[in-house]
This record gives sequence, structure tokens and C-alpha cells, in this order.
Amino acid sequence: MLARWGAAQYGMFALSSSLVVSMGLLDGGVRVLTRIRLAEALKEGDQVAYRNALGSGVVSFACVAFAASFFAAALAASGLLSAWFHLPVGGEWLLLTSMVLTCVFMITNLALEPLAARENLSALKAANTWGAISSIPLCAAAVWLGASVFWTTILYMACIIIPNFVLLLLHKIHDEFPWRDSLSFHPRMLLETLRSGVWYYLTTVSLVLKGHGFTFLVSALLGPAAAGLFYILLRLTEVITNLGTTASETSLASLATAHSNEERRLRFHQSWLYVTSFCLYASVSLTLLGEPILRRWLPGHPKIVHGLGVSMAIFGLTSALSRVSVNASMGLGNIRGAAIANIFEAVINLGLAVVGFYIAGLPGILLGGSLGIFVMIPTLRKIADLCGDTFLSIYLAPLRSLIPGLLISATLNGMALMSQSPPLWILALAASGILLVRYLRGFHKVDGLSVGGTETAGV
Repeated sequence: MLARWGAAQYGMFALSSSLVVSMGLLDGGVRVLTRIRLAEALKEGDQVAYRNALGSGVVSFACVAFAASFFAAALAASGLLSAWFHLPVGGEWLLLTSMVLTCVFMITNLALEPLAARENLSALKAANTWGAISSIPLCAAAVWLGASVFWTTILYMACIIIPNFVLLLLHKIHDEFPWRDSLSFHPRMLLETLRSGVWYYLTTVSLVLKGHGFTFLVSALLGPAAAGLFYILLRLTEVITNLGTTASETSLASLATAHSNEERRLRFHQSWLYVTSFCLYASVSLTLLGEPILRRWLPGHPKIVHGLGVSMAIFGLTSALSRVSVNASMGLGNIRGAAIANIFEAVINLGLAVVGFYIAGLPGILLGGSLGIFVMIPTLRKIADLCGDTFLSIYLAPLRSLIPGLLISATLNGMALMSQSPPLWILALAASGILLVRYLRGFHKVDGLSVGGTETAGV
């Protein structure tokens, strides 16, 4: 994309892709609220409540998505989008198209929440993964053949939307939707659903602001070309933030259905070990090999400076810790406190990111955007209390088993770094992956990993 389109047009693709994630702001907390309601209805065996939860969630979000799309179309037509983010000609219509297609994707994702409520999250993740994997060769071929940013974006969105429709048909989710009760849907239902999901919504706002909101911040400060580079950095940190914290998403339903402190402690412990193993191994590799890989990939780029690797790792780790604390709080019924802390964290991160930019450039944005994590410490303590454990015991004690493997991984990555050989970098990354897999296999053998039926094999 960089070679075919140039930095400015690639920056438009980066803004479009960040918008896909930032559209989570439209969620209104409905998705997580729907998952919790579905899990509670399954726990009680209440099919009426189950179907109503699914129906009200999907219809409520569809109404919000339609209103937001209409508002965005008005902004695009007025030229305000182009003025705010220094967009090239036609850029506003690219963002609008991305927004509409993202609404379709999010509606289908929400309709698949019954899978997550039944602790079958891996089926949904597999659909998303296969969609993303298929987009790589298809979009690459399109770009190679001369496709514009606009048509490549449409192709990418089609790749991630179609698997959702396939999954909806395979699991016959449409049979669970209360079609016969359609006349009961009323504007009051929409307002009630959004009101009930307000605390969940605040966590979504925080997540977007602390993540892809930074891409728009960089675009406003330096333009789309710089936003394109930052987008690359952000996606690398998401190896930690998104991939690493996948296991914590299963805790939403599993913690909500636990019956005792001991059961909650075991389920959180299981999720925590998965999250920390993925995140810490990834952060070691990103710290040591992130910068040289970027320099080899984008030779001579003036904004790839020393400290970028470690700042990416710190940003990824703090974002992952924040996400774990919020996900666990949702399952434990402490969403209000977690949401308030999370929004304060996001505001602090954005403010310090701007300060960090003027002090240290892109590394400063990442480091400044990490410091708000200290606001989440009371939430982490509350999670430990609700699980009947202490802060040190629940968070730090389990990490001792990771130390030998992490030291070996750091040594291998460090030796590869000193060699200045890209093939050895790849071998070191592969070796770190093997060490991680061996650790997880040993974890399975020791703990059995079926606590309370929580599905982790699909992670």
C-alpha cells in the first residue's frame, strides 16, 4: 500500500481502518449488556428473557447506527470532515462508506452474542480471524492491480462481514430472535436499553479514545501521512492489547455465572495466566525487535527513533491491563466503578499523549498515553476483593512460573538483535512462540483448564 499509494493515501486507509474500530463509540454499551443479559437468562433458564435480550440489543443498536450514519453523511456533505482531519479530495466519502459498512459488521457481531453468552466465543473469534486472513491476499492483489483506497476498503469490509453472515446461518441465530414480538419494540425500549448500558458504553468510549482515537489525534497534529505511520505502530501494539487479552473476554460470561468467591477466583486466575503469558512474551519481542524491524521495513523514515520499541511495549501492556480490569469488572458486577475509572484513565492518557508528543515525538505519545493506568489500581484491588483474594496473590504470584521462559525469550531476541540479521530475527520470534506454546501446554496439564466450563482452548 505504501509503495503503490504513497504515504498520504496510505494515511487515508489508516484513518478509515481506525474509524472501523472507533465506531465502537456507537455501541452505547449494548453489546456487552446484551452478553451479560443473555448469560444471566441462560443461568436462570428463562427463554423469554433470553429472546427479549437478543431482540432489544440488536434493534437498539440498529437504530443508533442508522442515526449516526445520517449524521456522518451530513458532516461529509458539509465539508467539515475534510477540514478537521486535513483530508484529500473525496476522503470524507471514504470515511462515510467505512462507517456504514462498519455498522453492518457491528450489527451482525451483536447478533452473534448468543455464542459468547454460551461460552463459545472461539467460534466468533474464528469467523473474525478467517475474515481478516482472507482479506490479506485479496486486498494485496487488488492494490497490486491498481485498486484505489476506496475500493480496497470495500473489499476488506466485505471479507470481515461475510463470515459473520455464514456463522449466523450455521448456528441458526435467526431462530432465536423474537420475530413474532416485533410489535413490542417501542422507542421506550431503545431508551431503556441505552440507559442500562451507559456504564458499559463509557468503557467503550475509553477503549476507543485510548486506542484508535490516537490516530485521529496524530492526523490533526501532523496530517494523514504521519497518522499512517502511527497506525502501523498502533497495530503492532495490538499484538499485545487485542491478541493478548482475548482470554479475558471469556471472563465476561464465566464470572457472571460463578456462584462463589472460590469459583470466581479460579476462573479469573485461569484467564489471567493466559493474558499475561501472551502479553509478556509479545512485549519482550516488541521491545527488542520492534525498532529494527520497522527500520528494515521503512528505511530512512525520520520518525522511527530510539525508544519506539519499548514505548510500544509499555503502551500495549498498560492497555491490556486496563482491558482485563474492565472485562473482569463487568463479569463481577462492578461495572460502574470500573467505567468511571476507565474514562478518567482515557482523559489522562489523551492529555499526556499531547504533552509527550511535544517532548519526544511518537514515543512520547505512546508513553504519555500509558500513564493513566495508575487510575485503574483501585479497580484492580476491587477485583481481588470480589474474588476473595489479595492484590499480590491474584496478580503477581501467578507470574513466577513465566519468568524462566521470558528470560530465555529475552536472551534469544537480544542475540538476534545484536546479529543484525533479519532471518535470525524471524527465528527468534518463532522460538518465542514455541516457548509460549510449551508453557500453555504445561499449564493445561497442571490445571486441567476446564474451570467452570470456561472455554479457553479456542483462544
